[in-house]
Amino acid sequence: MASGAREVLVVLHEHTLGGASQSVLRVAPKLEERGWRFAFWVPRPSPLHDDLMGRGLEVAGAPRHIDFGLRALLAPPGAFRRAASWAPYLRDFRRFVRARRPELVHANSVTTVVEGLAGRRSGAATLMHCHEVVPRGLRGAAIRRSAWTRLDGVAAVSGASADTLAWKGRRPAVVYEAAPIPPHPVAIRDRPSPFRIGMVGAVSRRKGSDVLVDAAERLLASGDDIQIEIVGAPEPGRDAGWAERVLARARAAGVTHTERADVAERMGRWDGFVLPSRRDPCPIAMLEAMAAGLPVIGAAVDGIPEQIAPGCGFLVEADAPLHLAAAIRRIAALGAPERARMGRGARARVAAEFSLDRQAAGLEAAYEAALRASWERRS
Repeated sequence: MASGAREVLVVLHEHTLGGASQSVLRVAPKLEERGWRFAFWVPRPSPLHDDLMGRGLEVAGAPRHIDFGLRALLAPPGAFRRAASWAPYLRDFRRFVRARRPELVHANSVTTVVEGLAGRRSGAATLMHCHEVVPRGLRGAAIRRSAWTRLDGVAAVSGASADTLAWKGRRPAVVYEAAPIPPHPVAIRDRPSPFRIGMVGAVSRRKGSDVLVDAAERLLASGDDIQIEIVGAPEPGRDAGWAERVLARARAAGVTHTERADVAERMGRWDGFVLPSRRDPCPIAMLEAMAAGLPVIGAAVDGIPEQIAPGCGFLVEADAPLHLAAAIRRIAALGAPERARMGRGARARVAAEFSLDRQAAGLEAAYEAALRASWERRS
């Protein structure tokens, strides 16, 4: 690392390693090569805190119960204790920022906008990095206004995400998510029997897990020579019961489910990849499948159409199990040469638009812009 590296304090809201945290952790080494240094503020205690400590990273944190919406307030430890924890939590965070004196606070989701505001009041430049599709209504309006009027910079992970953060003619910089590109693509089997297709993602409404199970019920009941696997844990919280019911249907239909797996190893067993999300700003799992050289099927929502170009795979209507089943049959019916061409096109697209080097360059530009805005604000 170059001497005199500029320090960024990254605020992660997740308690476990999710996509938003994985994204910044993957790109951080590339940014370190460019002269940046990183420290992390995360919920503590948490599995994510322990994970980062085990990696030898500089990490601090405190118990975090900040979330938005009535259902979040009613979740454990209860509305009163949750609301009462905000002030001491943010006080601890501001003390840490003042003692650490990072040049920039990187608030790594819209959920961490509150830490971004606290970081700016503590003297740091601030960037909000949006990994979400910001909702409409009062909550979304408050996020947009706070981001553009109280922080120094805003970036989003896709054009679809950026569109939902646009405010009074201003639109965030787009810094696409990224995936490492394996040195060799997966093997494309000549006449797979069964044709194996998989999905990676939390078992949740937003990822459309139930849509895939609906499609699977139709395919497997019709005797199609297709094997379907879901890799991902049920999403915790209010939809946990819903997820368990979906998984019960999946088991009854003959769908294989694994909560955790080596994703690269698992993709090496598959002949195709599917992601039938209802909401998804820029799914990393889709990029990983494309980088592996798998032909892909994705729902035409949010940032997924920005990922899947013609020749890489198929886009299908969201929340449409019949269309999804038809797309799976179509891709399974393709010959190995056509599937191999799709895989090569997918790998080339990731290399051109969604590489870690490209993400690092985009984030660095966003950091520099936020630092300039902070300097101008102080001048």
